[in-house]
Amino acid sequence: MLKKFCTGLLAYTEEGKPLHRLRPLAEAIDVFLYEAPNRTKSAPHIRDAVDLKRWMMLVIFALIPSMVFAIWNSGMQQFVYTSRDFHLLDEFFESSKSLSSYFAFALKDGRYLSILGLGLKAFVPILFISYLVGGIVETIFACVRKTEIAEGFLVTGMLYPLILPPSIPYWMVAFGVAVGVILSKELFGGTGMNIMNPALCCRVLLFFTFPAQMAGEVWIGTNAAQTRASILEMNRQAKSSPYDGFTQATPLAKFNVGFDVKKVHVDAIGLQRRQTAPDGASRDAVYKQFEIWASEKKSPKELTALSEDQLRSFVTDSIQEGGLGLSPDYFDEAVRFSKLQNGEGVETDGNFFFGNRPGSFGETSTLAILLGGLFLIITGVGSWRIMVSTLLGAYLTAVAFHFFATSFGSDGGAWNPAMFAFPAYKHLLMGGLAFGAVFMATDPVSACQLRPSQWIYGFLIGFVVMIIRLINPAYPEGVMLAILVANVFSSLIDHYVSLCIRGKRSCYF
Repeated sequence: MLKKFCTGLLAYTEEGKPLHRLRPLAEAIDVFLYEAPNRTKSAPHIRDAVDLKRWMMLVIFALIPSMVFAIWNSGMQQFVYTSRDFHLLDEFFESSKSLSSYFAFALKDGRYLSILGLGLKAFVPILFISYLVGGIVETIFACVRKTEIAEGFLVTGMLYPLILPPSIPYWMVAFGVAVGVILSKELFGGTGMNIMNPALCCRVLLFFTFPAQMAGEVWIGTNAAQTRASILEMNRQAKSSPYDGFTQATPLAKFNVGFDVKKVHVDAIGLQRRQTAPDGASRDAVYKQFEIWASEKKSPKELTALSEDQLRSFVTDSIQEGGLGLSPDYFDEAVRFSKLQNGEGVETDGNFFFGNRPGSFGETSTLAILLGGLFLIITGVGSWRIMVSTLLGAYLTAVAFHFFATSFGSDGGAWNPAMFAFPAYKHLLMGGLAFGAVFMATDPVSACQLRPSQWIYGFLIGFVVMIIRLINPAYPEGVMLAILVANVFSSLIDHYVSLCIRGKRSCYF
């Protein structure tokens, strides 16, 4: 029956028929469901069972772990943070200390059903809009050009929702994919002609057009106002609790504290909480100031004995009084940064790797991303050189910042910005770096093609990510822009690398 329908549709769209302008759409439906009917009649003959459609489907399969976890995690975050129940949130925080207790929390009283339901309601409509609107744009351009509808949007239509926050309005999803696909791909000639990644172009369009909806605390639930109201209510209930206050900020938002927060401020907070290692030049600087401050304020002689109010006073009092000179407006940011750096509460490396944190749909679980990346490498679809060099470039750049921040400057770098001294490995677990390295940077159209070029291209991405993340305090996530910048230079990198290796038979490094 289905084959008969496709045959009839193709017949009605032949040249001279009333619906001949819809021929690309009819061929797309037939090719998507069945193999292409084209056969080569002259040499050379290439026998290969993998056409463009099946090549793209391999990428879709690699995205399945990230998609499944996107549904689960977005549902979990919404279930907890929009409940208006502090006790439920407190139970969630306690359960997040181990994987077994996390799943025990999810399975208790059939909560997993509500979690999955909320996740599906959040992700599926955005995925549907992405494919529908993007597919319509592709079809219109194919019909006007009288060309076949390429399968490239199979991947773009999946990648685009995975790099969006759950609370994004539906009309904005449609606007981003429609205008982004036109500007980034169709104006250049369609699939295979674009010089930049289409999915990232769609997101960067939204980011700079609607920054309020694409940045800040917009990462939990499908209704930002409802989530904020719930968090305010839970903070009101938790006034007598030991927590400093709940937010829906992502780890990168907590990381983005600006240059006013110094390493000495963060280490003082960590020392008071018994979280910072008891050695180093920064520790000496903290205790040097603390001795002066404690003698003048007649406070406890042990930093760990300070109350929260006394700690705030020590960190924010002037240096002349023995304090650390931080502006009171930045104290709460310094506390959140200290928790992030020292892995307090739910800010553990295990939660970041597993994906138990707010963020865009597909970027949260490093584990799911690595599973997809391994599949791409095994099938030969994705370049492992680009993946490795991107992560290596980011890591080595972060290590360089950490080294200089802890080796140079007053008191052994104690007064350098805290962001510069952030542990390098944690950068690989935060934000969209892993997702960008595996699924975005490896786009075969916009990435470098030569093997040596891929090492340079990936390292460039990782380097630019860290430069943006550490030096630009207004924008902590540099993955999107770093990949687009590298896309622009990819052909140039290939050109000069080819000049260097011309005359050599092959290059395997």
